[in-house]
Amino acid sequence: MSQQNPYEQLGVTEDATFEEIQAAKQRVIAQLGSDLQLQDNVEAAYDAILMERLKLRQQGKIKVPDGIRFPEKSPAVPAKFISLSVPNSPSWMGDTFEQPDRSQLLTTSGVYAVLGGAALVPSIANAALPTLVAFGVGFSLYFVNQKQHRFKRALLGSLMALIVGSAIAAILVNYLHLPVEQIGVHGEVFAGLLVFALLWIVSSYTK
Repeated sequence: MSQQNPYEQLGVTEDATFEEIQAAKQRVIAQLGSDLQLQDNVEAAYDAILMERLKLRQQGKIKVPDGIRFPEKSPAVPAKFISLSVPNSPSWMGDTFEQPDRSQLLTTSGVYAVLGGAALVPSIANAALPTLVAFGVGFSLYFVNQKQHRFKRALLGSLMALIVGSAIAAILVNYLHLPVEQIGVHGEVFAGLLVFALLWIVSSYTK
């Protein structure tokens, strides 16, 4: 069988259509059963025919249907983000973290810098600190969800940042008595700043 030309291996003529060639390949493979070596020969013959047809198309001698994919072509996938894989990490953590690109990092940093700066203004913090935190959570939901449209993951990450940030701030201020007021920051504002920092991490480094 290997001494035959590719068309003979598939049992088609050289003027066969692509549909006929594809059907012939499937038919011959089905007839071969579980013989992997012969199946590989058939696949190689099919690829050889497509390569020949590709050359003819490039020379303008034939027109190839849009659905035909040639063996030497592989789809190019634009890499917008660089995934940070963690060896031996649990399956539920798979593909969770990423290295953000420059524009994304600047955007998230700018948003949370503005929110944090507003929280440091006493008149704004006294009147609207919960609103600022709510905006921070909302931005986190937006930033994470827009990457791969995983709203549940965005919601979980944002809520965890809110809860963990508030809990850590309460421990530091109320139990460890961190003297935040000595630098002119109330406990609630300190908690808000810590929440903003965690929301920035979630927005920038998770997907």
